[in-house]
Amino acid sequence: MRLLLVADVHANWEALLTLQRAEKQPDAVLFAGDAVGYGPDPALCARWLLTHADLAVRGNHDAAMAVAACSGAPAELAEAAEDTLAYARRMVAPAEVAGLAHWPLMATAEYGGARFYVAHGTPADPLAGTLNAATASDAELDGLFGDIAADVIVLGHTHMPALRRFGDRLIVNPGSLGQPRYGVPDATFAAWEDGRIQIHHLHYDHDATMQRLRLAPLDPETVETLIDVLEHGMIG
Repeated sequence: MRLLLVADVHANWEALLTLQRAEKQPDAVLFAGDAVGYGPDPALCARWLLTHADLAVRGNHDAAMAVAACSGAPAELAEAAEDTLAYARRMVAPAEVAGLAHWPLMATAEYGGARFYVAHGTPADPLAGTLNAATASDAELDGLFGDIAADVIVLGHTHMPALRRFGDRLIVNPGSLGQPRYGVPDATFAAWEDGRIQIHHLHYDHDATMQRLRLAPLDPETVETLIDVLEHGMIG
């Protein structure tokens, strides 16, 4: 059984389309939140994830779009987040906005004999909690996940790919498919196959996404900020 673990698509259809071409027949797709925000194609991405994700949770941008609230984005991207979420509210159909709003904050499911726990942030703050799985202490991990009965814990939000063994459990952040921030512009996702897990780097047509941002009715400063992140794989 092969599962795709995906997070932080952020309305980047070119990245999502490239994933579909590279991984044509996964047995299931688990999505750790943030279908929208920052990118030029919120409707296409929301529709695909609502249709094809077998298990999905709400991210902070998904929640903010549904209730017209503050996104909780990093300060450097706050204006870009608000601008693109306002754009998403105009582009995404009401039924699909409602679909994103109905995604749970946390979810568990069993696949291939393994139990998966999925959240966008952390159990303490499912929408916006930030965990650096690579550097967190065992005590911190035990405080967050000690009571969670799962073999694989899937988190998003940081846009940073990471794998961390914690006792007999594995914590994985697949990174961001739509807006990587690990110093390289290539998208990342994770694949779990019969108990083995690997983070994959995926090159997609960055120029196409940038051109679609330039054509969208967004503030020019927003566009340049987001293009800079896409080009360099990091904020600022």
